[in-house]
Amino acid sequence: MVVLIGETYGQRRNNRRNRNRGRKDQCHLREMEACINKMQQLGKGPDPTSIIATNDGLNRICKTIREDMIKCVKSYTKKCGTPLHREVIDLVLDQITGRISRFCKEDNPLRKKFLSHSPCMHQKVLSTEEYKTGCNNNFLAVVDRIDDPTTKKVTGVEGLADDTHSSVCCGYVTWHDCTTKMIKDQCGDEANEAYKQFLGQAFGTLTNMACPADLFPVESDTCKKLRIVPGTKSKGKLGDNALTKYVTSMFSFLFVTSE
Repeated sequence: MVVLIGETYGQRRNNRRNRNRGRKDQCHLREMEACINKMQQLGKGPDPTSIIATNDGLNRICKTIREDMIKCVKSYTKKCGTPLHREVIDLVLDQITGRISRFCKEDNPLRKKFLSHSPCMHQKVLSTEEYKTGCNNNFLAVVDRIDDPTTKKVTGVEGLADDTHSSVCCGYVTWHDCTTKMIKDQCGDEANEAYKQFLGQAFGTLTNMACPADLFPVESDTCKKLRIVPGTKSKGKLGDNALTKYVTSMFSFLFVTSE
């Protein structure tokens, strides 16, 4: 998926050159964003995290990933990608399709196990103010610093705005750690394991490739340096950089913040 993000930026540069030659812009970045935005629709509504607590909700997640987002990405890549891009991205998407298809089968024990615990996750963790302000707000506050040109003056962190990947990934692994700790505390070890299996089956290939935990451990010097000051209030926006939009869009029904 990092390759895909790089492709969109490279394609955007090509489009600028093509426009200068009078050729029509065929592969604008907004087309790729439209694919990712299909996942954002899962986060709409008054109680977004409730989607994980029902069988119908899981079906909607599965359909959106398989039939909407993945087909859209493949269509974009076929039209706009180089042969290498198409080969790499097809390989990744085929793995995602296989994982999500296995998880989404009605008789899959992992799915049944997840559904037995997901109402607790929704009610006692994901819909709570503690989760919204403690886990989600802290990630989005890191995003605010990435997109803020005055970051260095405020934080003293050299090059943060230029180190988007590390910043987003440290924010993501910290968010994931915060979420799983809350689920374990409120719903138990089995629920926490079911949650991790759900993310691993539905999104694991993507997140592991974009932000592998072994490269961005929560307690690493890099991630410690990028932590926000406790109590920092985020703007509640997803940011302007592609990697941030990708991460938060994929988990749109979990990235709920206080109004």
